[in-house]
Amino acid sequence: MNNPNAQLDTAKMLKAMQGALSCTNAKIMQMTQVFDVAQNVLECEKFKTAALALVGGLCDKYGAERVSLGWVKNDYVVLKAISHTDHFEKKMRVVKDLEGIMEEAYEQDAAIVFPASEKNVLSIREHEIYSNTNHTKFILTVPIRKGDNCIGIVCCERNTHPFTDLDSEQIYLTASLCAARLMELYDKSCWFGLRMAKGLRKVLAKFLGFEHTWAKFFGILAIAFVLFATLYPIPYKVSTTAILKTDKIIYTTAPFDGYIDTVFVKPGDVVYSGCPLLKLNQTELRLEEADLMAQEQDCRREIQKAQAAHQLAEMRIYQARLAQAQAKLKTVRYKLSMATVVVSADSAVIIEGDLQKRLGAPVSQGSELFQMAAIENIYVEISVPEQELRNVKLGSQGLLAIKSRPEYVYRFETTRISPTAEVKEQENTFAVRGEFVRMTPAWFRPGMTGIAKIFAGERTLWWILSHQAIDYLRLKLWW
Repeated sequence: MNNPNAQLDTAKMLKAMQGALSCTNAKIMQMTQVFDVAQNVLECEKFKTAALALVGGLCDKYGAERVSLGWVKNDYVVLKAISHTDHFEKKMRVVKDLEGIMEEAYEQDAAIVFPASEKNVLSIREHEIYSNTNHTKFILTVPIRKGDNCIGIVCCERNTHPFTDLDSEQIYLTASLCAARLMELYDKSCWFGLRMAKGLRKVLAKFLGFEHTWAKFFGILAIAFVLFATLYPIPYKVSTTAILKTDKIIYTTAPFDGYIDTVFVKPGDVVYSGCPLLKLNQTELRLEEADLMAQEQDCRREIQKAQAAHQLAEMRIYQARLAQAQAKLKTVRYKLSMATVVVSADSAVIIEGDLQKRLGAPVSQGSELFQMAAIENIYVEISVPEQELRNVKLGSQGLLAIKSRPEYVYRFETTRISPTAEVKEQENTFAVRGEFVRMTPAWFRPGMTGIAKIFAGERTLWWILSHQAIDYLRLKLWW
């Protein structure tokens, strides 16, 4: 005979098992939703794609009208993604409002459900303003955590039914599962320098602590810099402008009075021995040569007639006239040979003498036509300011960089300091001559400029940076 109590117990057990199975299925469905969204995020390769996958998945799974993702940056929340929206303007009113309610949740470090229950102790002022402004009935704001740090905020909005505690737990769980991947992709999307700074901060935090790491680091750097600047001597160099010069300056003058016919060179040209520079007009000289040659022939005929007639006196007179004509002819032919002015130096560069615009102009004998600098025995002349003259000594070494080829530097040695000052750019300067230690290259030309640095011993960085200002104050404030 069956026991009715046993049948009753079996029915209760079956009902309990069915209830447990139903609850388990519901839990499985909930976890499936969480893992589906997390899997889509973990498969993304870029931060923006992962952010859109997260907000889009949450929006679809939980029936929200809009889901937004904000990212914490320098203790502020910046909106990064809105569900089903590829692009949005950062200056939009709704963007600013969303960032406001996200910062409210971030500052309280807690999830906020609006409308709030009677037991709520959190501030929901920004959520209430946002709800009234944007006509949103129900809002859920959940922080995204990685370890102990809040790295972002998820904000869900809908108007159909309020968010439950279960919704809040599931969304928080989904965001927590995605936090590490989102942080990794965000770091990769940052500028290279910012990634280096973050990596450096992690290393420094191990030694200096995680709080105020940069402040401690820069404080240590500042102390080290002050000690280095005041105690450690470094080489000091007087830096100023310089110009290449040569002692051999050649002046070319007009050989006789005449007119410019042809000019073959211009300033800056390199010329060599025998190269023509300028040619003077030869027309008058050719006519004078022809006239003198005719006079020479007449004198020769008259001499022959006087010899035939035995007129000794007449013959002497015409002989004197012949000698005079020959002398004049020799002078004319000498001028003709000098009509083309040529270079007398082995190699030189034209410094002055732009005569291309003076074709046909008259020139007087001895007037300057060209000024040339010989490309030999080149030295450097450094214009040292008056306040730096005390730091320059004879025999000091220095380096020169030419503007035309600044990638090379050339060593020189100071050999002479001018005893008189020159005013350049409203400043007194002294010319210091420097002879090159090694052979100068073939492309050096007198007149080239550059920057010279003369070694002046070792000084501390503090002295290098402040000595000019201190000298100025001493000069102005002495009594």
